[in-house]
Amino acid sequence: MHISYAIIRNENHKMGAVPLLERHNERRNKNYSNKDIDLSRTCENYHLKQPTAASYEQEFYRIKDEYGLKGNLRLTGKKQSTILCEFVITSDKQFFDRLGAERTKQFFFDAYRFVTHKVGGEQFVVSAVVHMDEKTPHMHVAFIPTVMGKDRRGSPCRRVNASEFWKGRDSYSRLQDEYHAWITSCGYELERGTRGSTAEHLSVEEYKVKKTSEQLAALQGQVEEVKAVDEIAAKSLPFNMVSVKRDDYNDLTAAAKGYITAKAAEAENEQLSAENERLHAENQQLKDLNNAANAKYAQLDHYFAEFYDSVADEVALRDENARLAAENGRLCEQLHTARTVLNDVKTENAALRTKVSEQEQQIVSLGSELSNLQRLYAALQERVEKIMRFVEQQKLSDKLKCFMNTSKKVKRQ
Repeated sequence: MHISYAIIRNENHKMGAVPLLERHNERRNKNYSNKDIDLSRTCENYHLKQPTAASYEQEFYRIKDEYGLKGNLRLTGKKQSTILCEFVITSDKQFFDRLGAERTKQFFFDAYRFVTHKVGGEQFVVSAVVHMDEKTPHMHVAFIPTVMGKDRRGSPCRRVNASEFWKGRDSYSRLQDEYHAWITSCGYELERGTRGSTAEHLSVEEYKVKKTSEQLAALQGQVEEVKAVDEIAAKSLPFNMVSVKRDDYNDLTAAAKGYITAKAAEAENEQLSAENERLHAENQQLKDLNNAANAKYAQLDHYFAEFYDSVADEVALRDENARLAAENGRLCEQLHTARTVLNDVKTENAALRTKVSEQEQQIVSLGSELSNLQRLYAALQERVEKIMRFVEQQKLSDKLKCFMNTSKKVKRQ
């Protein structure tokens, strides 16, 4: 039975290599050294995420600005920083032939979901394109490697840092484990690559060359064996005898002995085959259990990733909330002081208003008394005038003066 493997590889790219990556992934070259590319089928390629900017470089800057990504990045010169990573996801042609067109699309969609969880969200993906114009379908996902960190003020932020993203000597092996667990939990029968194998680190082209070389070496061995048999020269002799060269005879004798040995081992081989079938069945059960465990692990890892993202945001919000709470406390103290001063001013203002009201009442009362006095004075003046007119009419001026002088003397006494 043919065994298909879950293949995911990573390549890092600096700013100077980004245009080359873009031209290959987006099929913007006119000629390709890779003869597997069938340009007549390029129209079958499709995106799971297409850049909104005109180029990968512009898309990098757009995402960096929109999400406030920090990082001490060297974008020019010889020692440039890694700004993009690229996952290449595929298997072998037989696997995709078994899936068919519709399930192949679903496969790459499921693989893309794994990538978005792995890189912290789809917002950090620059491009995700599936190439169907080669012998083996595969997907290129270019993304910005980000990690949670702090800015110069100590506030939480996301930073562009490939070395931190891939921190740990076994990080690439963990990627293989996580991806295999995820993709098998989605229902695809794929084996994980051999642990420690350098095949995991080969590019798609290098992997194709290596596999082709292995197949050619095996075929060459078979061709040499056929040539060795064909070169045996046989001559017809009487009595149905055949004459062969000594070297050919030795070869045939060795082959006959090998045949006898093989027949002797055939019985043992049947027993071993039966034992192998039993072990294979037991191994299949263990694989099923392992796949179930891996599926559970993938789900838990997915939930943990979502939990971690939510907690990271919550921690950032908590720190910001603490700062705002301290600021709010300071403003509340200032507000309390201002309210105390305002209440004192209001109290003093009320007292002044009361005093003013009392003074206004006194003024009203004095005005009323003044009006009465003015009326009395006017009445008294009118009465005096009447008396004076009466005195003049009756010619009593002398008597009045005499009366007034007498009154003064009496008052003095």
